Amino acid sequence: MLYSKTAKYAILALAEVSLHSHGAYVSTREIADVAAIPYPHFAKTIALLKRAGLIVTSRGKTGGILLARPAGEITVLDVVLAIDGPGTLNDCPLFLEACDCTRNCSLHALWREAHDAVVAFLKHTTIADVAAARASVIS
Repeated sequence: MLYSKTAKYAILALAEVSLHSHGAYVSTREIADVAAIPYPHFAKTIALLKRAGLIVTSRGKTGGILLARPAGEITVLDVVLAIDGPGTLNDCPLFLEACDCTRNCSLHALWREAHDAVVAFLKHTTIADVAAARASVIS
């Protein structure tokens, strides 16, 4: 699809942080367990999320991670860009290289509409939305 499994894991992890933090740091191990993310994989992702300014981290017994701003202000697109970079959204279903929309392939018109719809979804869906959806499934 348009973004990696690592980005999906990061989105789920941030949703879990928003559900479990209550303003305090949450253990990265706890988040990985609750979100069913392999811990070694998640540990590598934390640096990317921190570099993007989406989380803050703290070491020590009461350390862990915390969202850098409210979950309603972090979009799924923010997370995808932090993990996969901006080129990931230019993935064309017909070519191996990124599509910059200067070459109109046979599916360009159809793909462009679908692509734009997915990007709009990513821009308008927040971590708070994902957390609410996860909470409703768990309840």
